[in-house]
Amino acid sequence: MKSKKLLAAGLALTLLLAVQAQAQTFTYADNWINWPGYTSSLGDENGWPQIDKMVVDINDNNQLNSVTIYVGDFLGIRQMFDSLFISTGGAWDSWDYFVHDGDSTNSINANGKLPGDGLWSVNADYDYTTAINSGPDSDPVIVREGNPNGIDADSLGKKAIDSGFGGSHARHSREIKYDFTTLKNQISIDPDEFFVAYAPFCANDVIGGGTAPVPEPATMLLFGTGLAGLASVGRKKMKRA
Repeated sequence: MKSKKLLAAGLALTLLLAVQAQAQTFTYADNWINWPGYTSSLGDENGWPQIDKMVVDINDNNQLNSVTIYVGDFLGIRQMFDSLFISTGGAWDSWDYFVHDGDSTNSINANGKLPGDGLWSVNADYDYTTAINSGPDSDPVIVREGNPNGIDADSLGKKAIDSGFGGSHARHSREIKYDFTTLKNQISIDPDEFFVAYAPFCANDVIGGGTAPVPEPATMLLFGTGLAGLASVGRKKMKRA
């Protein structure tokens, strides 16, 4: 009787582990207008690309298989560079990996230092590059000014993990697919607290999604106010001393 109970318990545990190890696919609609914590005067989907959704595929070994960005407009042309941000676990914006793809030399629409193309590791203390308007007054390139459109080159590893890595995208295609199975070393990811985000060079339509929560704008404001209050208290104590 005892051996039968042990066998049943073992089978139950095996089934539980098998369920936990199943491949998972996560689909996220485009519900971002601005990058969280940032503002602009533009509405959603200003120009191209017009992002429809993002699909993140994780295999049964908890490794990142692919990220696919779907655009809802036929003219989904990658005009210049675009960026993919990956947090494998923890805070939503604790980016571990970054993909810069499309054009590593044209910095006309970026405030900051653009990296070369490829897959990069991200330093813990990083800075974004941000979108800036450019072009003559008669024909300006309109972007979501001030919003993140990449990560500064000085915030990345000294060398790209894979300088040839990027998204697969045919002209006028409705999808941009990043296939991580092509990498020599696969990226491990926590299905319970990961986050992925995407931005084109103009940041005119951005998307993000994952299982790690993103603070609501009001919460982020309260957090900033709290930090300011603590700093004020600290200054007062120093004056009294």
